[in-house]
Amino acid sequence: MDMEEACGGGGNDRVQNLQSEVEGNIMTQNVERILARGENLDHLRSKTEDLERVAQKFWWKNVKMIVLICVIVFIIILFIVLFTIHAIPT
Repeated sequence: MDMEEACGGGGNDRVQNLQSEVEGNIMTQNVERILARGENLDHLRSKTEDLERVAQKFWWKNVKMIVLICVIVFIIILFIVLFTIHAIPT
């Protein structure tokens, strides 16, 4: 009986060791996944910042284009009005 208890007790220790090893592996995998997610978040954050800079750049280009179009339309309307009232000889 002592031998069976010794074998059973040894098996129990072996199971606990294997369980601890598996839990350690799972925790290691979870930590690796968390680190990978952190790297992905940092990458996404840098891409977002780049896109914000590009969006601001294009916004300013858009504003400049709208102002330029408004100035051109104003000049055309001004010439039409001046020709209409004969302020500019034809």
